[in-house]
Amino acid sequence: MSDVWDSANSAQVAPKTYFGQIFTDGFYCVLQKGVGKVVFDPQQHSEDRKLSCIKIDGNCSRADGSTYTINRELIAEFRDWAGIVLPSLKVCGVHPRDLNGKWANWEMAETGRTWIDRTSGETKKASTFKFLEIYPDEAACREAEKAHYSRPTPEVEEESVSETHPMPDDTQASNDAQRGVAEKFLPALWKSAAGDVTRFGDLIAGNPLTSKFFDLTSPEVAEIVAGETA
Repeated sequence: MSDVWDSANSAQVAPKTYFGQIFTDGFYCVLQKGVGKVVFDPQQHSEDRKLSCIKIDGNCSRADGSTYTINRELIAEFRDWAGIVLPSLKVCGVHPRDLNGKWANWEMAETGRTWIDRTSGETKKASTFKFLEIYPDEAACREAEKAHYSRPTPEVEEESVSETHPMPDDTQASNDAQRGVAEKFLPALWKSAAGDVTRFGDLIAGNPLTSKFFDLTSPEVAEIVAGETA
């Protein structure tokens, strides 16, 4: 016989699941000093700096019929895409070029990075798309949605459309010292990566201090990469 207290002791929050239509776009880019991502120009940029930027929009519906969009912009050569999004697409049997316009079921999987919420000042966990199912059309998606929630449409909390926010003024001072220490680690991590940008991103994400403030799209990080690869 099951024991409610044993169940309570092992209970976990189920990940939120989303149903909707996916739209994608992609272009080649480079990480430019002091700017971040800019469109790759073969007349200005060397081929070894070229990276693949992938945009994903997931359009969802609320129970009241209104809609909202979850969106992410990722570098394909970095972990968020290569380690989470792409493997989930392969499990679903979908090539990335065929994802645009598809109806899907997905979760927002944690990436291991954090960011500071601009409004509340709270530390938030970064997330990205992890696809669970791809459907042949909207009708199949809606039927799966109904079966999952046992009601016409789910009530879900809207995801932030952006993961990178400046810290509010009232928390800036308390974070400056820690951020300054974290920034000093970046050159050493770049050296450990031996010029491998993907490895650099993994090292930043794997360090509890640097991952709190930086990723490969951060201007400070882009400056180091651009300075070494120029």
